[in-house]
Amino acid sequence: MVLIAPDMQNALRLHDEISQFTDQMVMNLADWETLPYDSFSPHQDIISSRLSTLYQLPSMQRGVLIVPVNTLMQRVCPHSFLHGHALVMKKGQRLSRDALRTQLDSAGYRHVDQVMEHGEYATRGALLDLFPMGSELPYRLDFFDDEIDSLRVFDVDHSQRTLEEVEAINLLPAHEFPTDKAAIELFRSQWRDTFEVKRDPEHIYQQVSKGTLPAGIEYWQPLFFSEPLPPLFSYFPANTLLVNTGDLENSAERFQADTLARFENRGIDPMRPLLPPQSLWLRVDELFSELKNWPRVQLKTEHLPTKAANANLGFQKLPDLARSHFLPRNHRFVENSNIQAQQKAPLDALRKFLESFDGPVVFSVESEGRREALGELLARIKIAPQRIMRLDEASDRGRYLMIGAAEHGFVDTVRNLALICESDLLGERVARRRQDSRRAINPDTLIRNLAELHIGQPVVHLEHGVGRYAGMTTLEAGGITGEYLMLTYANDAKLYVPVSPPATSPHTRHCHHSHCI
Repeated sequence: MVLIAPDMQNALRLHDEISQFTDQMVMNLADWETLPYDSFSPHQDIISSRLSTLYQLPSMQRGVLIVPVNTLMQRVCPHSFLHGHALVMKKGQRLSRDALRTQLDSAGYRHVDQVMEHGEYATRGALLDLFPMGSELPYRLDFFDDEIDSLRVFDVDHSQRTLEEVEAINLLPAHEFPTDKAAIELFRSQWRDTFEVKRDPEHIYQQVSKGTLPAGIEYWQPLFFSEPLPPLFSYFPANTLLVNTGDLENSAERFQADTLARFENRGIDPMRPLLPPQSLWLRVDELFSELKNWPRVQLKTEHLPTKAANANLGFQKLPDLARSHFLPRNHRFVENSNIQAQQKAPLDALRKFLESFDGPVVFSVESEGRREALGELLARIKIAPQRIMRLDEASDRGRYLMIGAAEHGFVDTVRNLALICESDLLGERVARRRQDSRRAINPDTLIRNLAELHIGQPVVHLEHGVGRYAGMTTLEAGGITGEYLMLTYANDAKLYVPVSPPATSPHTRHCHHSHCI
């Protein structure tokens, strides 16, 4: 099943919510998290996640793929490229370390002193450390002559210590396009057929010709292939069902308009001439032409009239339970006097619902702290819910409390079960504190090695966007002298990012806050 979401935010929300209701595989195909024709590349972790999903997708028999509309419109690398460039390495396999290094270089992997992220490898004596694309773990290969003597997982974040042994690993290419000599030559040939060639060493053509992949090279991806990029639909198994969760046409047209506007605004730079949008994305009419080839379901929240093509599922909205409110403050529920004045009895609507509903009722919160707070609130109306881990543990007419991802509850009329979420009680959407794991920051690795930065190099700040590295400086702020990393932006704006503690190892530094002058 392919679930089409209006945007990435909703795709991530659906992933969290659906995962708690099924044991089947639930995957997201992430977008690049760059705007069309941006001058910087997606993070390697994003590319790794995309490659892993694309590699698995054609052979999926069961499960759910969640994809935003703009990602569904994006053309992708051919399926034959991924499977033709995937490598399987096994313990005991005859393979020289030098031969493997050559293969890794051809696949676009970067040779570094210490492996820290996807797409990197490092050598040390008979050892080769590798973080394969599509893998959640890095591996350490120990060679004995021309044979892989052992394959072990190692700790990439802290000690670099070797952990458990494995029998085999799967190696995907480092990019969504080939980077070997033949691919580079094809890129050069097709560039000359499409654009003017400039002699400036910073020109895209000149950089790729020298084997350097400039930031944002993904938007010239079609030039690395001899055939046009296929649509994502080419990866779907034959038994795929498409489920649309929103206004697909409006979302697609808006994305197409935004993409065309960026193409027209950014296509005037002779150093970065752009490929037309149709070579990278499906047009709206092409999208709907592809959709017609698959069975589709359109989800609606309202009750549908009885027709041959309509089906009403056994789910209903909860009644309004938020007529009397307790709002969260510092992980405590504090009475909102303005709303409470409308109704003196706290949670009276909830009390009446519980008295009338003869099935199990499950309260869902987002964290352990919220669970404790909601438990205290329910105790005020003499409800002591039993804690459970999953929805299917609820039975009889019990009252239950679980940690879950759902934002809004429902009544399951088939099972005669009610799910009530915090937002159903509080009358507002509870702010989510969960973060996508790709955005989780390990303070020990935020700035891995300042020696790898050079003056003028683009650096992405999570809040302020892309600036250029301008070196290190020492400043005094609040009576404390510290070391700061300098980033420059347009109009000579400067951002000073504190590096703390001001110390000796690049692996002990981390950022707390920033000052913009």
